[in-house]
Amino acid sequence: MHCFPDICYKSKVCDLTDEIDILSSFAGQAFGQCEDKKIKEDLLKILNLTYKLMGNLRDNCDFLKEDKLILKEIKNRYDKKGEKIRKYIFILPQGDLLAGNLHICRSMSKKISRMFSKAKNEITFEAIEIEESINMLSDIFIIWFFV
Repeated sequence: MHCFPDICYKSKVCDLTDEIDILSSFAGQAFGQCEDKKIKEDLLKILNLTYKLMGNLRDNCDFLKEDKLILKEIKNRYDKKGEKIRKYIFILPQGDLLAGNLHICRSMSKKISRMFSKAKNEITFEAIEIEESINMLSDIFIIWFFV
């Protein structure tokens, strides 16, 4: 008996949950390095949601609408801050350890969005809530570099 029942299961969904697990690890490191109280609160919410998301993908149950609303609230807050400067700035992947970990989260979340698109045909439940949440998660990690 394995601790993780899907560890030997070869599928795009399994690969997707593994990538979300890696994203969660780097987000956890960023949480430990972050000194900004609000970003730290948001990272903690994201960490909780990524673990919930992995479980939901494995167990074929819907990602809750409340979970999606949490991500939407975080995204909207940073969207408003970044609207004025986003078109003028591009941030290279460099900086201190926190910036490095958030850049890894940014690139991992983009990869997860692409992987989800490829894995949708293996998911046996309505995946629209999860897909929108994964895309918002990616947007949040991207937005943090523009505000």
